[in-house]
Amino acid sequence: MQQQTKNKLTSQTSERIFFLELLKAISIIAVVSFHAIFIPRSSFINSNAILETLFAPLRFCVPVLLTISLVLFERQISDSPVDSEKALFKKRFNRLGIPILFWFSIATALKLINGNSILEVIASIFQGEIFTGAYYFIVIIQLLWNFVLIREWLYQQQQNIFTLLVIQGILFLFVYATVGGLFINPVLQLLLFLERPFIIYWLGYIALGVYIYQNFDWIERTSYSLTKTHKILILCLTAATMMAEYQVLSSMVTTSLRPFDYAAFSCVFSVPIMFICFASVNENSLPLPIVKIIKILSKYSLGIFCINGILSQIFLSIGTQLFSQTSFNFMQMILIKIIGWIVLLIMSLLLSIFLERMGLKKIVC
Repeated sequence: MQQQTKNKLTSQTSERIFFLELLKAISIIAVVSFHAIFIPRSSFINSNAILETLFAPLRFCVPVLLTISLVLFERQISDSPVDSEKALFKKRFNRLGIPILFWFSIATALKLINGNSILEVIASIFQGEIFTGAYYFIVIIQLLWNFVLIREWLYQQQQNIFTLLVIQGILFLFVYATVGGLFINPVLQLLLFLERPFIIYWLGYIALGVYIYQNFDWIERTSYSLTKTHKILILCLTAATMMAEYQVLSSMVTTSLRPFDYAAFSCVFSVPIMFICFASVNENSLPLPIVKIIKILSKYSLGIFCINGILSQIFLSIGTQLFSQTSFNFMQMILIKIIGWIVLLIMSLLLSIFLERMGLKKIVC
């Protein structure tokens, strides 16, 4: 099975597998949705809980992006028998280092200009909050390195993949127990301080990356065997599960769910669901304009991810000054979010294209 999968994944060296591009495009659109409200939370406090629950199913985005990165990294390792895993990690780290250094520097400069102290800026960097979504880069570096360390163990037997998933489940239960007050308060305060980059929320995606790589043929066959109706029902059930778990987690905290919003079983479960539902999609099954949009969004997903995170903070700062004394109802917030979503996505994409044409391809592609 593994050899068949390897042949399948390495058969396209000049272009990426289309369904992975599709998943990246869908995921980056979903990422932008979480940054699309540019007014203070106090202006829609009565609608906030409903909005968060309604859009909870889109939290598949970061888990899917992480898993895609791990699948592609495993393919790179399998295709490079001469290079060691650590050498390939170093190459990947250097590749990530360029956009990380650039965008973190831009965000740091903006924070300092805005009056934040150096200590606040340093804390924001390590907590992955120097710009909205910056935690992703800290997480992916940790995952890639840990993957290198445990890859041999994962490949010793299939059971080890599921063992890692069980460990992830135990860690989630620990988080649930901590949030629920079963442990002393300093434990909760430590988790709050470490924020989203803390590795305990993300280890399971290493197992998913390896499993999907090893079983790609089975995933593809399963996807082809499912009708569109079956896939829609599965996606709806997954969405309902994510909304329900988000409600459970939210009921356990008195303020914002962050940084525990991705400490969810349904987030892990959503990854194989997304792969199975979309693995059968190919370029010929979609209209050409849609294919072009997917490829553009996938190509510039890095730039969109970073630029939208920085722009959203700038727009939120402006919106806070303009609307701090204004209240919005639920329907108004839906409209504001959708408009902000579209505007932020288009602006981030256009700026990414502009930067590439200026010779800065490595920071946006």
